[in-house]
Amino acid sequence: MTNKTKLIRTSFKLIGVLLLALSLNACVNNNQKVVNTTRPDHAITKDQAIALSDNYTARYDGISRAIGKQDNRSTWYSLAELKQYIAYIEAQGNEKKYDVDGVRFYLGAYSTSDKNPDKQNYTTIFLVPTGKKAGAVTKSSAPPVTASPDITDIDPYNLGAGGFPPSGVYPN
Repeated sequence: MTNKTKLIRTSFKLIGVLLLALSLNACVNNNQKVVNTTRPDHAITKDQAIALSDNYTARYDGISRAIGKQDNRSTWYSLAELKQYIAYIEAQGNEKKYDVDGVRFYLGAYSTSDKNPDKQNYTTIFLVPTGKKAGAVTKSSAPPVTASPDITDIDPYNLGAGGFPPSGVYPN
């Protein structure tokens, strides 16, 4: 066998391997959701967060005096539970014919007789899905609302972990 023949056979083998690789790559599911990982427009700096936390202190001190103990200043949720809640409200929205478009965060307070003594009288945060009935058309000459209304047909979310210590300021 001549060197020219060996070169031609090797070239055909290489082309065959490349075609096989391209074919296999075409079979791979490339329909993965692309996630935008750029800094969100509404992200704030650490210094801005500290200023917001400091600005809250006067209100916090008044609430703490009113309830007779240092109130809770933060609530923590794991990424897993937030992702699960978002998946839940999207599924419930589809089932109940809502276009779920956001989550509203509300401040709340546990009662003095809450079954969990560690939560009694503390401030909390609960989450509520927002959106509109699918296909709903609003007729108004008023400017558009910047945030959608609460969806009360889908359960809100609560029971995050309080800050530690509860009175801890940002950064905790």
